Formats: sequence, C-alpha cells, structure tokens
Amino acid sequence: MSGDGVAIVERIDHGVIPSNDLGRGFRFWSNLMGGVIAHMTNFNARGLNREVPQMLFLTVANHRGWGLALQDFSLSTTPHRMLDGVAWGFEVDAPDLSQVIEAAAKHELRIEGPVTYPASSPIQESIFFLDPDGNTVELCIRRDPSSQNPQGTIFPLRRISHVRVEVTDLQKGRDWYCRVFGLVEDNQGPGDDQVTLTVPRSGQLIILRKVDRVADRSTQCVRGPHIDFRIPLENYPTVFERFEFKERYWGADPTKIPWHEPNKNTVYGYDPFGNRIQIGAAYNRGHGH
Repeated sequence: MSGDGVAIVERIDHGVIPSNDLGRGFRFWSNLMGGVIAHMTNFNARGLNREVPQMLFLTVANHRGWGLALQDFSLSTTPHRMLDGVAWGFEVDAPDLSQVIEAAAKHELRIEGPVTYPASSPIQESIFFLDPDGNTVELCIRRDPSSQNPQGTIFPLRRISHVRVEVTDLQKGRDWYCRVFGLVEDNQGPGDDQVTLTVPRSGQLIILRKVDRVADRSTQCVRGPHIDFRIPLENYPTVFERFEFKERYWGADPTKIPWHEPNKNTVYGYDPFGNRIQIGAAYNRGHGH
C-alpha cells in the first residue's frame, strides 16, 4: 500500500550519522569503508562555538552525501543492543560474504552473523558490526543486485541497500512512511515485530523495527544526523505538504536552515518517532541504482 499508489520517492540518497570524534570516524569510513572525502561543513567560528553542527561528508558506496555529524551528546561505543538507533545496510559486490567476513576479521571488527534470509527476502545474507561511535553497519548480499560499480577495496560497496529504523508503533510507522513517501509493502525480510517497505524506483528498503523506546542516539542527536530521501521535482510539493513534522531551526529566522544549503528545495524534520529525515528535490539520478 502506498497511499495514492504513486511511487513518489526517487531514492534513499544518503545518510548522516552521529559522531563524537570526526577524525576517528573519518579514518574508519575512509580506510575500512572506502569513503572518499567530499567536503566539510561548519568548520568556522559558528561551528567551533557549537551554534551549528560540524559535519564531514564523504562519498561512500557511490553515495556522495554520506556524512558524520559531531555531537555534544555522548554516544555509547558499546550500545546495549545491536541495531541501536538507525542502522545502515550497504550492498556488497560479491557472490557471498565469505571474503567480507575474512576482511572484517583481519581488521579486528567484531561481527554478528552471517544471517541467511529465506528466498522471499530481497536480502540474501548479512553481517553486522559497529563503527567507532557505536553506529550499526550492516553489509549484505542482495538478490536484486545493483548495477553500480563497487567502491572500496576492503569492502566493495555498491549502494545503500536499506535502512533499519526504530518505531514504537508498527502500524503507525507503516501508514506514515507509505502515505508521506509512497513506499510500498512488498517482500518481507524475516524477523518479529518489523515490516519491510520498498522504494519502488530504486529497490532500496526501509525496515521498520518495533521497540519499546527509540534509542537516545536517534532522539537526542538532533543536530546533523538524518536519512535523506530524494523526491522527483514534480512530486516535491506534494511530499513537502505531507511531511508534517518539519524542523524549526535555532537561528534568528526559525524557518531558515542555519547554514548554506545548496538545494533550495529541501527541508528537515522527523518521523512520528523522532527519527530525523531530510527531503530534497532530485535533479539527477546520481545514487543508489
């Protein structure tokens, strides 16, 4: 189900994750995950004074906007549960995960898995590990692989495959993501208390996971971290109107983003559970396919 049946979202374009140490995070995401630095944001007096978040952007898995946002809130590097907060799944260019597991062991990553999924799932198998800030990273093999050339040598990543998002009410979450973004409920990944939604145009997935309480790293890290959806320009006004939990900023003008945003057709806000989201007009098909 997708509200009016229109495939509104173009793609999951990128993500920004919370960090307590941008240098440490950069070393991990560049050395192990194959990221290439793109640009830095708010490395100025306002950023140093913590008026706006300092952010570091890389190209990871062919997504040019992958970012780390420096947080005042102290992150646990050993969260009490795997998949704590928003968890990002990347598609690996490989027939199976055997070499990926070897590479993870060589670099002393503590992995969980591999997890093998039934034939009905678009994900074939996955492993999980934590980055230095305790963010969950999932590497997976897809049954519908992307045609993107892989980026990175240790882990050859094609694209963002999916995002796992915590919600406290599955029905409410399902209805909201389908209504606002035109996601559809399709082949389900296994697991209790979760539902898999598909971005029809890209085949990427949003997996909603029911929890009693959404993790602090999602609800307290309010500056910077987000999931970015790109919307075809002709559909952007519709999504803008449906996206009711828009963010109000802390600058002099509460409706204006307090840093330079190159895409004027963009806005930040939240889902009903406090997970931060950006929507922006898609001017090209540069990622995730």
